[in-house]
Amino acid sequence: MSAVLLALNLSAQYGIRVNGSDFYLASYDGADPFGEGFEQYLAHVYLHSGDYCQLYDSEHNAAWVVPLNTSSVGSFTLNNDRYLCSQDGCYDFYIKLKYQQDQLYIGAGTDCTSTPQEPGSDTPQDYTTAVPSECTDVMLQAFYWNSYSDAGYGDTKWQTLGSQVSEIGQSFDLVWLPPSHESQGGLGYIPKCYSSQSSTALGKKSALQSLIAGLHNNHVRVIADIVINHCGNNNNSCDYKALDFGEYGQFAPQSTWMTSNDEGVTSYHCTGGSNADDGQHEANYGPARDWDHKNPNVQAMCKAYLKWMKNVMLYDGFRYDYVGGYHVSHIHDYNSEAKPYFSVIEYWVGDAAELKTRIDQASQNTLAFDFALKYNALRDGIYLKKYNKLLNAGMRGKGYSKYAVTFVDNHDTFARGEDNEDVGKKRDGSSINDKSLMMRTNAYILSLPGVPCVFYPHWVKYKPEIQAMIRARKAAGIHSESTMTEEAGENYYRATVQGKYGSVILWLGTAAGDAAPQGYTKAVQGTDYAMYYRGDGAPHQGLENADADHAGEKFLRNGQLFIRCGEKVYDAYGRVVEQQINR
Repeated sequence: MSAVLLALNLSAQYGIRVNGSDFYLASYDGADPFGEGFEQYLAHVYLHSGDYCQLYDSEHNAAWVVPLNTSSVGSFTLNNDRYLCSQDGCYDFYIKLKYQQDQLYIGAGTDCTSTPQEPGSDTPQDYTTAVPSECTDVMLQAFYWNSYSDAGYGDTKWQTLGSQVSEIGQSFDLVWLPPSHESQGGLGYIPKCYSSQSSTALGKKSALQSLIAGLHNNHVRVIADIVINHCGNNNNSCDYKALDFGEYGQFAPQSTWMTSNDEGVTSYHCTGGSNADDGQHEANYGPARDWDHKNPNVQAMCKAYLKWMKNVMLYDGFRYDYVGGYHVSHIHDYNSEAKPYFSVIEYWVGDAAELKTRIDQASQNTLAFDFALKYNALRDGIYLKKYNKLLNAGMRGKGYSKYAVTFVDNHDTFARGEDNEDVGKKRDGSSINDKSLMMRTNAYILSLPGVPCVFYPHWVKYKPEIQAMIRARKAAGIHSESTMTEEAGENYYRATVQGKYGSVILWLGTAAGDAAPQGYTKAVQGTDYAMYYRGDGAPHQGLENADADHAGEKFLRNGQLFIRCGEKVYDAYGRVVEQQINR
């Protein structure tokens, strides 16, 4: 399972289960209109007198009940572990979630045309924002440069990754895949045909679809790499391949869809569009033709492409490549149309204030990779052992940890063979073989607020240690908006981060020792690093043992998982709870 506890958060698939079998998926309805801090889901269900229902988390196969809001219609009574209906009718179920204060409001409904579906099925959902609140997700970047062949850490072709979905699902909630469209070669960062999803380097469309389905079956959401700043040509520098997005539209791109100052116009004499490149950083990508995102045809093409990727290819979210090449306001427009679960932009700037500005210009409808944290805290801080650089570092220092995807390395920042550097080193000169450095940097991002993204070569090389870090993070319920305290001295850094179920303590530097603080359990420890956790949650292994040893009905109460087996109730550690719990 990808979550330590079946916590009430926006990443789950909530709904109403009727008579123990039929499941009606609820749509995310945003924050409650009364400003009481609830996140709200809405399901429309027709019930008959005598039916019973429960709240249901289809992602984790868990049913539970919460108190009925006193303003609910009088046709329902809460009877132990279910709501009993006493009158035929259409009802609106408002699932109101707030840690330890969950409520259910049931009102008279008017639209009960929905039909039950299989829990956990690949039915695309629409989200009102691409930035989950208090996000507990941990992401894996499931590739590196030239990883279509084994460049030292195994290949990451679709079929190869497909054999790893179970193991990936034990630690990760999100997996970022490389571009899956037809391209001019390599990893695919110069697209050729967006609607052709057979990658020469990575595998056929059928293998990709099998991989996505396998990840979904292991409760992992899949993030597509979206390259819409630029596109490669078909036969010459001025033409493009036709695109077929089925019900979402067919397109025949023209040279007039490129920017007026693109090299296709200035060097290859194509007839360009009427608008100059509106990118805010590193505009005009030389190796390919830049789309004019002010052009309504380009906008329509991108919106159709994204909706097709989500609703047909069944991707759950988007990683936007090279966003410095076009204005970030377009990201909001595209996300508002496609309604993905998650969005993150690559805006390659190491200044946290500028990243914050770009998030605001995208109407706060996307996250961004926290390059400011990478350069200011990891490179200039941890690598050089200047631990004061870690204080208030990156987007967190601007109050934007909710929008930060933190990372140690990615396919661009990690060494490439053609750079004439030693393979296994990063461009800043530090080596992946320096275990203390790799542990300190990964422990830092996996302890702190934000959405951490683990790099595939790090995962392959240091899997047991990174698994332990992720288990500790999830046991404490650390999320993208967690609060924390931190301090640093000449040779150390210490942070205490508060999660939904407990807290994590991170020690870096020479002060990191073997002894766990009172009440805490050591997750990992080594030269110049130690990570401890405590909380009501449990590491994955504890939860798996509870499932294996005590197969029975799972249920949630105030965000905590329990399992009823016969006359006994077990917690997530597999321990018998002394008193029976009323669900």
